Amino acid sequence: MDVSRGLGVALGAAALLVVAGCQDKGDRSKQGSAPGATASQQAERSQEQAADASKQAAKEHDQAADAQKDLRESQEKLADARQKAEQKTGAAEQKDQQAQQQSQTAQQQTAQAEQQTGAAAAGTGSAAGASGQAGGEQKTATGQVVSASSQELVLRDQAGGQELKLKVGADTPVMKDGKRASISDVKEGAQVRASYSEQGGQPQAIRIEVQGGAQQQGSSGAR
Repeated sequence: MDVSRGLGVALGAAALLVVAGCQDKGDRSKQGSAPGATASQQAERSQEQAADASKQAAKEHDQAADAQKDLRESQEKLADARQKAEQKTGAAEQKDQQAQQQSQTAQQQTAQAEQQTGAAAAGTGSAAGASGQAGGEQKTATGQVVSASSQELVLRDQAGGQELKLKVGADTPVMKDGKRASISDVKEGAQVRASYSEQGGQPQAIRIEVQGGAQQQGSSGAR
C-alpha cells in the first residue's frame, strides 16, 4: 500500500512537472513569436513606404519631364517669336527705305512739275503775246498794189476801190509764183491777195501772196 501510494505520488509529481514544462514551453513559444510578428509588420510597412516613395519619385520624375517639355516648348515659341520679330523688323526697314525712295521720287517729280509749269506759263505768256500781236479776226483782201515797202503795203481794194494800208513786218511771209519771196519782190500794180488782222485799230499783214504781174496804171481799178 505504501509502495502504491509512493508510486502514485511520484507519478503525480512527474505529471505536474510535465504540465509545468509544457506551460513553460508554451509561454516561451508565445514570448518568442511576438518579436517575429513585429519585424514582419515593420518589413511590410517598410515595403509600403518604399512603394510610396517609388510612386512619389515616379510622379516627381513625370513632373520634371513635363517641366522640361514645357521649357522646350517655351524655348521653341521664343525662338519662333524672335524669328517673326526679326522678319517684321526687316520688312519694316524695307518699307521705310521704299517710303524714303518714293518720297525722294515724289520730290523730284514735284520739282520737275514745277519747272514744267513754269515753262508752260512762260510759253503761255509768249503765246499770249504772239496772240496779242496776231490779235483780232483774220480777214482777206484782194487788190492791186499801190505801193510796197518793208514796213507798209498799200492795196486798192478790188471790191470797193478803196485803199487799204497794211502794216508789214520783217517776218511777214510773202509768196510769189508758189515760192517764198520778200516784200521787195512785190511791185506796184501787182495783183495780190493779203491776209490781215486788226491790231490796235491798224491792219497787220499776216500773209501776202502775189497773184499776177504789174498792170498798167490806167487799167488799175475795181473789176
